[in-house]
Amino acid sequence: MMGLNPVCVKCGRELTCAKNEVLVVHPFERPEPGPVVEKSEGFTLVNVDALFEGSWKDGDIDFIAQGDKYRCPGCGCEIVLGFSYRMDAFKFSQEHIKKIVAGYNGEDVIIITRKGP
Repeated sequence: MMGLNPVCVKCGRELTCAKNEVLVVHPFERPEPGPVVEKSEGFTLVNVDALFEGSWKDGDIDFIAQGDKYRCPGCGCEIVLGFSYRMDAFKFSQEHIKKIVAGYNGEDVIIITRKGP
């Protein structure tokens, strides 16, 4: 049985791999105001960014990971999936992570955020 690529909801077409090994970079972000810990229905939600607020500088990176960029041949929508090992700031130095980012061609680096634009 052949594998199925991701499918574009808008076009109904299979996405094709446009580029392997793009780098996804997530910078540290200012946390949303609110409680650090919230108890809800059977679980506890921890605002991790709020916990670490003040322990990082603007421009510091939370984590990086490599993934594969797929593109819809119909509308051009792009996604990244198939992530490799994630390098987190709590395991690796900022200097080491930033050196890896600097070694990439700029168009192969995708900066993501949780908050959106």
